Amino acid sequence: MKVNIIHFSGTGNSEYIAKYIGEKLKDNGDKVKIESIDKNPKIDEDVELLIIGGPIYASNVPEKLIRWVLRNVENKNANCIVYSTSAGLINAHGVDSLAKKLNKKGYNILAKETYVMPRNFYFGKYPKNTKKEVEDMINNTNKQLDILVDKIKKESLSLENMENKGVLGKDLLAETFSIMAKFIGKNLSADENCIKCGLCVKNCPQNNIRFEKDKTIKFDNKCMACMKCIHSCPKNAINYKNKKYEQYNINEYIE
Repeated sequence: MKVNIIHFSGTGNSEYIAKYIGEKLKDNGDKVKIESIDKNPKIDEDVELLIIGGPIYASNVPEKLIRWVLRNVENKNANCIVYSTSAGLINAHGVDSLAKKLNKKGYNILAKETYVMPRNFYFGKYPKNTKKEVEDMINNTNKQLDILVDKIKKESLSLENMENKGVLGKDLLAETFSIMAKFIGKNLSADENCIKCGLCVKNCPQNNIRFEKDKTIKFDNKCMACMKCIHSCPKNAINYKNKKYEQYNINEYIE
């Protein structure tokens, strides 16, 4: 079976899901392609299963992912699985938004998967997960993923609830948050620990970070609040509201 797995991932959680599923299906003999929307990938003409997912920002997947699906996914008669990652499931409605858009493009939605993964946005009232919480979340997600992969292999997936109510409102939330995120981004700054390596400039999915002429780091007004810059900086030199936060790196918790 030819499988395309497309994702957007700020700090690695959604990428982890994509790679976990992809490697399991490769072991099964399936032909799998895993790509980030940052690379603007092309979906194979003869794809048999499309899997698309991303994180939850304000009850929906990022507007960046929604717009990519609308603009880049062509109408096709193929099976599809959508997924989201978030610190909790109460407002994990992004799968409904993705499912509705892909169903309109002709895809047969087999599953809408939601995964609880460690929080990477822990400012103000949002606490950072403990090491034990992170380990438990990843273990539980792995079990959930193993069940999904087994059903894919057995071709036994069936969607019990295809209703995607309130998608317009959820998409409006995504658009509203994308505007708010620009103001969040204006609170980011690099401190004296910055070594001018340019990693944040290179990896920012919004091209929101640049070098000034004197090589100081400048944050513009296109931030989407993915927090990749904070968590991937080799010197933890990027602060939020002039405060330093402990970094999250999923690779520290997986084999």
